[in-house]
Amino acid sequence: MILTLFNKVPRTADITSFYFKPQIPAKWEAGQYMQFTLPHDNPDDRGTSRFFTISSAPFEENIMITTRFASDASSTFKKALLKMEIGQNISALMPQGEFVIKDFAKSYVFIAGGIGITPFMSILFDLDFNKQLRNMDIFLLYSNRNNDIAFKEELDSLVLKNPVLKVRYVISPEICNVELIKKSIPDFQEKIYYISGPINMVKSIEDALSTAGIEDDSIKKDYFPGY
Repeated sequence: MILTLFNKVPRTADITSFYFKPQIPAKWEAGQYMQFTLPHDNPDDRGTSRFFTISSAPFEENIMITTRFASDASSTFKKALLKMEIGQNISALMPQGEFVIKDFAKSYVFIAGGIGITPFMSILFDLDFNKQLRNMDIFLLYSNRNNDIAFKEELDSLVLKNPVLKVRYVISPEICNVELIKKSIPDFQEKIYYISGPINMVKSIEDALSTAGIEDDSIKKDYFPGY
């Protein structure tokens, strides 16, 4: 699949969203990801392909990916992506992944670490568009390094439209751990958990939830490997 870049939007000092128009209509489920390939000179050992969650919702038709850059420490792929100009193309495989919502009657806790917010934005936008969000029980714990928070304005707007949606911003040095979950979430053992963020964070919270008695089939994971 060939995608054409038509917009770039800074979200924070080091996070940018890239908007792509597919040359043929693309279909995906909210929360899925794609493998993108961007040939560039002198690629590092991570190569010319990367996986990114789609942060736009399916009804939007255009594909948005959102990622963090670590300046000189970023991979050559990330640097090439940041240098893309409007009108340039990137190739991608078809959407895939199981980090999606199937049962709209369940109670969910979404746990996002930094850029791990991306699948949740797709999911929440999609649920709002389909008027399902207003009837669901969802609590988002969103952990960040500081108050420069990607998608905060969009999340706050969703909460205003859907008061049943609860969002708790967790700002360092506060830590999103099982103790915070227990304090923040009533009946925390009755929830379905979706965790997205750096692999160490995802694994730590998964292990802590398991120790606290949450069954494996009540925990879904999505993580990113680095910059």
